[in-house]
Amino acid sequence: MAWYDIFTGNSITKHGRRVADRDANQDDRLASMRWLADEGTPEALSALCKRFELQLDHQLKDRTEKEECTELLAEKAGLGTAAARDFARKSPAFQNVVRLIERVEGVSAANALLLELLAGESVDNEFKPEKKRNLLVTLAERKDPRIVAAAAPFLLDFDEGVRHGAVEAIAAQEGDAGREPLGQALANPREESTRIRGRLAEIFATRRWTAPTDDWLRGHLPAGWALVGDYIAVSR
Repeated sequence: MAWYDIFTGNSITKHGRRVADRDANQDDRLASMRWLADEGTPEALSALCKRFELQLDHQLKDRTEKEECTELLAEKAGLGTAAARDFARKSPAFQNVVRLIERVEGVSAANALLLELLAGESVDNEFKPEKKRNLLVTLAERKDPRIVAAAAPFLLDFDEGVRHGAVEAIAAQEGDAGREPLGQALANPREESTRIRGRLAEIFATRRWTAPTDDWLRGHLPAGWALVGDYIAVSR
Protein backbone atom coordinates (compact mmCIF):
# COMPACT_ATOMS: atom_id res chain seq x y z
CA MET A 1 0.00 0.00 0.00
CA ALA A 2 1.28 3.46 -0.81
CA TRP A 3 2.21 6.13 1.70
CA TYR A 4 -1.00 7.95 0.83
CA ASP A 5 -4.08 6.45 -0.84
CA ILE A 6 -5.92 9.21 -2.72
CA PHE A 7 -9.07 7.11 -2.99
CA THR A 8 -9.63 6.40 0.72
CA GLY A 9 -7.75 9.30 2.28
CA ASN A 10 -5.89 6.91 4.57
CA SER A 11 -2.33 7.82 5.47
CA ILE A 12 0.28 6.89 7.99
CA THR A 13 0.34 10.47 9.23
CA LYS A 14 -3.42 10.55 9.73
CA HIS A 15 -3.60 7.26 11.59
CA GLY A 16 -0.46 7.99 13.57
CA ARG A 17 -2.06 11.16 14.88
CA ARG A 18 -5.28 9.37 15.73
CA VAL A 19 -3.67 6.60 17.81
CA ALA A 20 -2.09 9.31 19.99
CA ASP A 21 -5.26 11.46 20.25
CA ARG A 22 -6.92 11.17 23.66
CA ASP A 23 -10.03 12.89 22.30
CA ALA A 24 -10.55 10.35 19.54
CA ASN A 25 -13.21 7.65 19.91
CA GLN A 26 -11.75 4.38 21.18
CA ASP A 27 -13.08 2.43 18.21
CA ASP A 28 -11.42 4.94 15.87
CA ARG A 29 -8.10 4.67 17.72
CA LEU A 30 -8.24 0.88 17.56
CA ALA A 31 -9.14 0.99 13.86
CA SER A 32 -6.15 3.23 13.18
CA MET A 33 -3.86 0.95 15.18
CA ARG A 34 -4.96 -2.01 13.06
CA TRP A 35 -4.62 -0.02 9.85
CA LEU A 36 -1.03 0.82 10.70
CA ALA A 37 -0.28 -2.80 11.60
CA ASP A 38 -1.77 -3.97 8.31
CA GLU A 39 0.30 -1.38 6.44
CA GLY A 40 3.29 -3.05 8.08
CA THR A 41 6.07 -0.72 6.89
CA PRO A 42 8.71 0.53 9.32
CA GLU A 43 7.11 4.00 9.13
CA ALA A 44 3.65 2.63 9.90
CA LEU A 45 4.85 0.48 12.80
CA SER A 46 6.78 3.43 14.20
CA ALA A 47 3.56 5.48 14.10
CA LEU A 48 1.73 2.63 15.83
CA CYS A 49 4.19 2.80 18.72
CA LYS A 50 2.98 6.34 19.47
CA ARG A 51 0.03 4.75 21.26
CA PHE A 52 2.43 3.88 24.07
CA GLU A 53 2.94 7.58 24.82
CA LEU A 54 -0.76 8.31 25.32
CA GLN A 55 -2.02 7.99 28.89
CA LEU A 56 -5.80 7.85 29.25
CA ASP A 57 -7.58 8.71 32.50
CA HIS A 58 -9.64 5.53 32.13
CA GLN A 59 -7.01 3.00 33.20
CA LEU A 60 -8.78 -0.14 31.98
CA LYS A 61 -9.34 1.38 28.53
CA ASP A 62 -5.74 2.58 28.43
CA ARG A 63 -4.37 -0.83 29.39
CA THR A 64 -6.62 -2.60 26.87
CA GLU A 65 -5.43 -0.40 24.00
CA LYS A 66 -1.77 -0.74 24.94
CA GLU A 67 -2.14 -4.51 25.12
CA GLU A 68 -3.70 -4.44 21.66
CA CYS A 69 -0.80 -2.33 20.40
CA THR A 70 1.68 -4.80 21.88
CA GLU A 71 -0.18 -7.70 20.28
CA LEU A 72 -0.16 -6.05 16.86
CA LEU A 73 3.57 -5.36 17.06
CA ALA A 74 4.31 -8.89 18.27
CA GLU A 75 2.51 -10.29 15.23
CA LYS A 76 4.96 -8.40 13.00
CA ALA A 77 7.90 -10.19 14.63
CA GLY A 78 11.24 -8.64 13.58
CA LEU A 79 9.77 -5.53 11.98
CA GLY A 80 7.55 -4.89 14.99
CA THR A 81 10.30 -5.30 17.58
CA ALA A 82 12.72 -3.22 15.51
CA ALA A 83 10.22 -0.34 15.31
CA ALA A 84 9.50 -0.67 19.04
CA ARG A 85 13.20 -0.63 19.97
CA ASP A 86 13.77 2.50 17.90
CA PHE A 87 10.75 4.13 19.54
CA ALA A 88 12.03 3.29 23.05
CA ARG A 89 15.38 4.91 22.29
CA LYS A 90 13.65 8.22 21.61
CA SER A 91 10.73 8.18 24.03
CA PRO A 92 10.33 8.10 27.81
CA ALA A 93 7.47 5.60 27.32
CA PHE A 94 9.66 2.49 27.14
CA GLN A 95 7.86 0.15 29.56
CA ASN A 96 5.47 -1.48 27.09
CA VAL A 97 8.30 -1.95 24.61
CA VAL A 98 10.26 -3.86 27.25
CA ARG A 99 7.24 -6.11 27.83
CA LEU A 100 6.98 -6.68 24.09
CA ILE A 101 10.66 -7.64 23.78
CA GLU A 102 10.39 -9.93 26.80
CA ARG A 103 7.38 -11.66 25.27
CA VAL A 104 8.92 -12.13 21.83
CA GLU A 105 12.62 -12.57 22.62
CA GLY A 106 12.85 -13.42 26.31
CA VAL A 107 13.99 -11.90 29.60
CA SER A 108 17.66 -11.54 28.71
CA ALA A 109 16.81 -9.52 25.58
CA ALA A 110 14.46 -7.29 27.57
CA ASN A 111 17.18 -6.68 30.17
CA ALA A 112 19.66 -5.91 27.40
CA LEU A 113 17.28 -3.30 26.00
CA LEU A 114 16.90 -1.66 29.41
CA LEU A 115 20.67 -1.54 29.81
CA GLU A 116 21.06 -0.09 26.32
CA LEU A 117 18.52 2.61 27.09
CA LEU A 118 20.24 3.44 30.40
CA ALA A 119 23.62 3.63 28.65
CA GLY A 120 22.08 6.17 26.29
CA GLU A 121 21.29 8.47 29.21
CA SER A 122 23.81 10.98 30.55
CA VAL A 123 24.73 11.44 34.19
CA ASP A 124 25.31 15.11 33.40
CA ASN A 125 21.91 15.74 31.80
CA GLU A 126 20.07 17.91 34.31
CA PHE A 127 16.94 18.57 32.30
CA LYS A 128 15.20 15.22 31.87
CA PRO A 129 15.87 12.85 34.76
CA GLU A 130 12.50 11.05 34.52
CA LYS A 131 13.57 8.39 32.04
CA LYS A 132 16.73 7.64 34.02
CA ARG A 133 14.69 7.25 37.19
CA ASN A 134 12.14 4.98 35.56
CA LEU A 135 14.80 2.82 33.91
CA LEU A 136 16.57 2.28 37.23
CA VAL A 137 13.30 1.54 39.04
CA THR A 138 12.51 -1.06 36.38
CA LEU A 139 15.99 -2.58 36.66
CA ALA A 140 15.55 -2.82 40.45
CA GLU A 141 12.77 -5.33 39.75
CA ARG A 142 15.13 -7.57 37.77
CA LYS A 143 18.14 -9.75 38.41
CA ASP A 144 20.99 -9.61 35.92
CA PRO A 145 24.77 -9.58 36.54
CA ARG A 146 25.12 -6.67 34.11
CA ILE A 147 22.99 -4.29 36.18
CA VAL A 148 25.58 -3.34 38.84
CA ALA A 149 28.12 -1.93 36.39
CA ALA A 150 25.39 -0.22 34.34
CA ALA A 151 23.76 1.49 37.32
CA ALA A 152 26.93 2.45 39.22
CA PRO A 153 27.68 5.69 37.30
CA PHE A 154 24.25 7.02 38.24
CA LEU A 155 25.17 6.96 41.94
CA LEU A 156 26.75 10.33 41.11
CA ASP A 157 23.83 11.77 39.15
CA PHE A 158 22.70 15.31 39.98
CA ASP A 159 19.12 14.11 40.65
CA GLU A 160 18.40 12.52 44.03
CA GLY A 161 15.70 10.28 42.57
CA VAL A 162 18.13 8.92 39.99
CA ARG A 163 20.78 8.26 42.65
CA HIS A 164 18.21 6.50 44.82
CA GLY A 165 17.10 4.42 41.83
CA ALA A 166 20.70 3.42 41.19
CA VAL A 167 21.10 2.35 44.81
CA GLU A 168 17.99 0.16 44.63
CA ALA A 169 18.92 -1.35 41.26
CA ILE A 170 22.34 -2.36 42.58
CA ALA A 171 21.05 -3.53 45.97
CA ALA A 172 18.51 -5.82 44.27
CA GLN A 173 21.25 -7.90 42.65
CA GLU A 174 22.54 -11.12 44.11
CA GLY A 175 26.08 -11.60 45.37
CA ASP A 176 28.60 -9.02 46.54
CA ALA A 177 29.33 -7.14 43.32
CA GLY A 178 27.38 -4.15 44.61
CA ARG A 179 29.40 -3.74 47.78
CA GLU A 180 32.18 -1.63 46.26
CA PRO A 181 30.05 0.94 44.37
CA LEU A 182 27.55 1.25 47.21
CA GLY A 183 30.40 1.58 49.69
CA GLN A 184 31.87 4.41 47.64
CA ALA A 185 28.46 6.09 47.61
CA LEU A 186 28.15 5.75 51.39
CA ALA A 187 31.61 7.21 51.91
CA ASN A 188 31.03 10.08 49.48
CA PRO A 189 31.07 13.34 51.51
CA ARG A 190 29.22 15.10 48.67
CA GLU A 191 26.14 12.91 49.12
CA GLU A 192 23.80 15.17 51.09
CA SER A 193 20.62 13.09 50.89
CA THR A 194 19.77 11.66 54.31
CA ARG A 195 17.34 9.28 52.63
CA ILE A 196 20.06 7.80 50.41
CA ARG A 197 22.70 7.65 53.11
CA GLY A 198 20.28 5.98 55.51
CA ARG A 199 19.28 3.45 52.86
CA LEU A 200 22.92 2.66 52.11
CA ALA A 201 23.62 2.05 55.80
CA GLU A 202 20.57 -0.21 55.97
CA ILE A 203 21.78 -2.22 52.96
CA PHE A 204 25.22 -2.74 54.49
CA ALA A 205 23.67 -3.80 57.80
CA THR A 206 21.16 -6.16 56.18
CA ARG A 207 23.65 -7.76 53.80
CA ARG A 208 26.28 -8.05 56.53
CA TRP A 209 28.85 -6.35 54.35
CA THR A 210 31.92 -4.96 56.06
CA ALA A 211 31.88 -1.19 56.21
CA PRO A 212 34.15 0.82 53.89
CA THR A 213 37.49 1.60 55.50
CA ASP A 214 37.09 5.35 55.23
CA ASP A 215 38.09 7.80 57.94
CA TRP A 216 35.49 10.40 56.93
CA LEU A 217 32.68 7.85 57.01
CA ARG A 218 33.57 6.69 60.51
CA GLY A 219 32.82 10.16 61.78
CA HIS A 220 29.81 10.76 59.56
CA LEU A 221 27.59 7.71 59.68
CA PRO A 222 23.90 8.45 59.04
CA ALA A 223 21.78 9.19 62.10
CA GLY A 224 20.62 6.02 63.81
CA TRP A 225 23.56 3.92 62.65
CA ALA A 226 26.87 3.02 64.28
CA LEU A 227 29.95 0.93 63.62
CA VAL A 228 30.18 -2.31 65.57
CA GLY A 229 33.58 -3.68 64.78
CA ASP A 230 33.79 -3.77 61.00
CA TYR A 231 30.03 -3.73 60.48
CA ILE A 232 27.26 -1.14 60.40
CA ALA A 233 24.39 -1.70 62.82
CA VAL A 234 21.50 0.20 64.33
CA SER A 235 22.83 2.47 67.07
CA ARG A 236 21.68 1.78 70.59
